[in-house]
Amino acid sequence: MIHDVEEFLKSHYPFSRLPESALGALSFNIIVRYYPKDEVIFREGSKPLEYLYIVRKGAVVLEVDGAEIDFLHEGDVFGYPSLLSSEPPTATARTVQDSILYLLPKGVFLKLIEKYEEFELFFARSLAKKLSATVKFVKRPAKEVSSLERFLTLRVRDIKVREVPILEGERSVLEGAKLMRDENLSCLLVKGEEVGIVTERDIIKRVVAEGKEPSKTSLKEVMSSPVVCVDEESFLFEAIMEMASRNIRRIGVCRGDSVVGVLEDKDIIAHESKNLVVLIKEIEKAQSLEDLRYLYSLMDDMVRDLFAEGLKVEHIGRLISEINDKIIAKTVILTIRDLQMEPPVAFSVMVLGSEGRREQTLKTDQDNALIYDDTYPMLDVDVKDYFDRFGELFTKKLIEIGFPPCPGNVMVSNPEWRMGVSEWKKKLNDWILKPEPENTLKLGIFFDFRNAFGNSELVEDLREHIFSLVEKEELFVAYMLLDAVRFKPPIGFMRRFILESKGEHRGELDIKKGGIFPITQGVRALALKGKVKETSTLRRIELVSDKGLLPSDLAGDLKEAYTFLQTLRLKSQIEKIKEGKKPDNYVNPEKISKLERDLLRDTLKIVSEFQEFIERRYLAHIPR
Repeated sequence: MIHDVEEFLKSHYPFSRLPESALGALSFNIIVRYYPKDEVIFREGSKPLEYLYIVRKGAVVLEVDGAEIDFLHEGDVFGYPSLLSSEPPTATARTVQDSILYLLPKGVFLKLIEKYEEFELFFARSLAKKLSATVKFVKRPAKEVSSLERFLTLRVRDIKVREVPILEGERSVLEGAKLMRDENLSCLLVKGEEVGIVTERDIIKRVVAEGKEPSKTSLKEVMSSPVVCVDEESFLFEAIMEMASRNIRRIGVCRGDSVVGVLEDKDIIAHESKNLVVLIKEIEKAQSLEDLRYLYSLMDDMVRDLFAEGLKVEHIGRLISEINDKIIAKTVILTIRDLQMEPPVAFSVMVLGSEGRREQTLKTDQDNALIYDDTYPMLDVDVKDYFDRFGELFTKKLIEIGFPPCPGNVMVSNPEWRMGVSEWKKKLNDWILKPEPENTLKLGIFFDFRNAFGNSELVEDLREHIFSLVEKEELFVAYMLLDAVRFKPPIGFMRRFILESKGEHRGELDIKKGGIFPITQGVRALALKGKVKETSTLRRIELVSDKGLLPSDLAGDLKEAYTFLQTLRLKSQIEKIKEGKKPDNYVNPEKISKLERDLLRDTLKIVSEFQEFIERRYLAHIPR
């Protein structure tokens, strides 16, 4: 039987990554148990669990207050939040088929977690990536949805942050290790030019494994510096995303300029595991377009609910981008599977426009492109033909999932937006050396690009190429800035709004054309001039101001203006959806509050001031 257990675990991640010796010992400790259909394995709120459960055969559902939140089948594991937090289980586990489960004792599980980093990271990521708290699989009462989604408005300060001693960098590793043992700590902070961190694993890898003497090795020699930090006022999901993207289990917490503690994944698990619904896990488990289509269909409802909960538009955009990136990544994998051939060279699927800036909220047209390495002279496969087929199939799948096609055909399926590195560089040369309106428009669309899946080095190499070209062609930036001042804010004499006088938008004003676009385009052009790699509009504003390209007082006003316009647009779009209308960029001043009307006037005035600044500083010498 032990051999059968071992063979099964070998074929299921993360157990498949354990060494033979560990698998053998693990298999020896496994308990095999049969559960008939509809039997409760453990109940929500019961005593803390003593086993990790692994589904060998059959199926299990996890339920909260009688509502199904997860469906588990062969190879899936459950029960680990309780094992890691030593708290009662936050869901009820029930079989929906006759099932055979493997039970791994808590002590063995925790030893594996402690000893094998990849094994630990699997369980940390499984929890850290549960970003969405909307109902995915059942209809829940509005009150329950609101309770779940409160997770997304939690701040780091709401979690009990571990206070960690800060030692001088000159002190020895032996002193640090003794303090960690006595205080039952997994890490220490270290003073230096910048605050660093030393973990148990650092001591094992950088001291013990290297044969160094702990009493003669200083903490500063083995610390990681600077420690990755989030402010205590940051939203918890920001800390979770930072930890997940860097594959780290702990992150520093700052108050002002001081590091006040360390937040660990186990702290998050203990506090909020009961509120996390596994949207990203479901995307990663998806095996068909139907699965992805269903998950993507939930997005607009999620945006509306998050907005109603008070989450800032900036954070909603980041969340949506994370989820979209996961769907795009899964679609790439499904496309490669259907082509029945691995990509012959490195490539990247890039997202552009609002998705590239991580500012998308409600579903908008897809804007994407593809770059691949065409520097290999001798290959047995036609690389261009492969990516031609890939592009057509990938775009078709995205449309089937629900991503609206781009009316301007800015999609991977269009050969103009799907090229090798050398072709892309030639195309960019043409665009920049000939600053015609069409070319500045195309580069404006393209310059928000970022890697969504694949080789990020190809993308960053292209970015550096653009910077080097623009440095020699200052005129191109000026022409991009001309686009930023072309459309004036819809406000006139005596601060009166300039409204549409006819058509379906009569009595409304377009806040994208005369408000949002001048900011994104102007800031985009300044970012290009300043060689700013960041794609977020708000972050670009900060960075171009730091480089002296934008006055700091105007930069501050511009950030507030942009945030207000984005918020007002989303609010108006949600209202139109409720009325059964198609969401757009138009706002009716009569349907917003007096305070909002006054703020809108102030905001549009700031946009005018930004355009006047561009005219004075950057366009005075440009003939028009």
